[in-house]
Formats: sequence, structure tokens, C-alpha cells
Amino acid sequence: MSDDEIPKKISEKVLYDLDNLDKQQRILRHDDSDTAVFEEVFDRSTRMTLYDIMNANVFRYLNGVVASGKESRVYWGVRSDNSSVAVKIYLVASAEFKHRMQYIAGDPRFGNIRKGMRNIVNLWARKEFKNLKTAYEAKVPVPEPIHMKGNVLVMEFIGENGVPAPTLNKCDVTRKHYTKVLKAASRLYKAQLVHADLSEYNVFLHGKRIMLFDFGSAVDIRHPNSEAFLVRDISNINRFFSKKGIKVYDLDEAMKMVKKS
Repeated sequence: MSDDEIPKKISEKVLYDLDNLDKQQRILRHDDSDTAVFEEVFDRSTRMTLYDIMNANVFRYLNGVVASGKESRVYWGVRSDNSSVAVKIYLVASAEFKHRMQYIAGDPRFGNIRKGMRNIVNLWARKEFKNLKTAYEAKVPVPEPIHMKGNVLVMEFIGENGVPAPTLNKCDVTRKHYTKVLKAASRLYKAQLVHADLSEYNVFLHGKRIMLFDFGSAVDIRHPNSEAFLVRDISNINRFFSKKGIKVYDLDEAMKMVKKS
């Protein structure tokens, strides 16, 4: 199927959105000879993946970008019943994934890693989906994973009317929020996972609920670096709340609380 044959449902609802909103997000990379190489963030394969997901009635159309990073973009998707979903599209052209292998290699759940950037990016999407599913089923406060295909992950939208809930760094926080984050990390650990990228930037405050997100880096506790990742997670949380004037547990005590059975 040529680009001209892509059904209007995606060319009108998605391609216009992607092509125009992402012109400024084209990734400029230089090889050793300092030759500039531009790559479209949303290539034909990603477009066709989006079409397949839409054709499966996972969502009806995309609105605008709600979050943007070096590795991915998150769009506000709307379902047939007008409910919202978050559509996370991992950037195949992003070089950032080369630095993420430490979170994949050594995780016993993922062996025989195939070479090639697209394979790595698709594996990262599958890894985040699997982590979210494990966490959600263990009743960790996380967005519900809905669907995953290729480099696209669809999950519950945390927020209202296309506006994401604020992250902790944008909120007035209390010690109750601190203990909720530790309890969430503890429940996650009981599910055999360590977030490995936990900070005030990866926790939503949605009403009275805290919600952990960004689970691409999360590792099985059998990963050789899981303990070091957990120490970093808890240190990040302690640092943030301490700076807010909130009394925190010392690191050893907080670690014991998270790891207790």
C-alpha cells in the first residue's frame, strides 16, 4: 500500500496532525563525517500501525500532543464513546534508546534482543506495556494498559478533557503523598518490579490519588542492577519531599518499608 492509498480515516485524522505538529520534532543526527541526517519522527510504518490500531476500534482519532520527550510523544486519543486514552508513540529515530539497553539487558523476561533501532524501540514499547500490565494487575496505582502494537502504546488517560493531571513537581505536597508513593513502590516491589526511573516527574497527582507512570525503564527484581535502581528511586523521592520541607524516612528505613513482605 502506498502512502496515497492510506485510508482517509488516518490521513485526515492522524497524518495531518502528525506531519504538522511534528515538523519541529524532526530529529537531527550527525554521523562521524558530520553529515546531517533528518528522519521523520512518524514514518510510514508508524502511520500504518496507527491505522491498524484505529481499525481495531481502540481509539477513533487523535487530538494534540499532551507530552513530549526525547524518546516519545503522548497524544490525546478519543474513543468511540468519547472517552479519552493516552496514545504514546515511541520515536523510532531517537538515539536515546541506545542508552537504555541497561534496562533491558539482564532482565530475564527479555532475551534474544534483535539488533536494529526499530526492533529495540518496539521491544521498549512491549516492555512498558508488560510492566504496566503487571503493575495494574497487582493494584499498583498506574494507568491501565489498553493496547500495544509496534512502537505505539495505548493506555488510560490520567487527567480531564485532554489535560493531563499535574505531576508532583507542580503540586503542593504533604507527607501523606510521600507515604502513598512509598506504598506504591512497595506494592510494585511485591509484584517483582522496580520502577528504575522514579521521581517527582513520573508521579501524577490526580485528585487525591497518586499515579506512577513511565514504566519503560522498570525491571524485574532479578535484574542484576535492580537493587541499585531501587536505591536511586527512593533517594529521588526522599530528596524531592525533603526539599519541600516534609520529614522523610532515612534511606535504609525507607528501603526496608518498600521491600517488606
